[in-house]
Amino acid sequence: MTTTHKVMLLPGDGIGPEIMTEVKRVMAWAQGAYGVAFEVSEGLIGGCSYEEFGAPLTDETLAQAKASDAIVMGCVGGPQWDGKTAYDKRPEAGLLRLRK
Repeated sequence: MTTTHKVMLLPGDGIGPEIMTEVKRVMAWAQGAYGVAFEVSEGLIGGCSYEEFGAPLTDETLAQAKASDAIVMGCVGGPQWDGKTAYDKRPEAGLLRLRK
């Protein structure tokens, strides 16, 4: 019997979405080669979440992450947010909140 692993992908900012494209390819390969099963969900974190929702990590994304077996995260932040937002709204605040 195969165990299904809940994996949440958080691409984040910058090169993060490109990295997640390759992560998805590796996961698909592992499913085929080893019979590993993944239930994959995605969310926003960092600057892209701030731009979309006004917060670097939403409560909904945090709850979904906590319900996952694993989280694969890309990059957070970038010069476009440096010194332009309050500390608790900066992209890296999403990462710190996720670590708690």
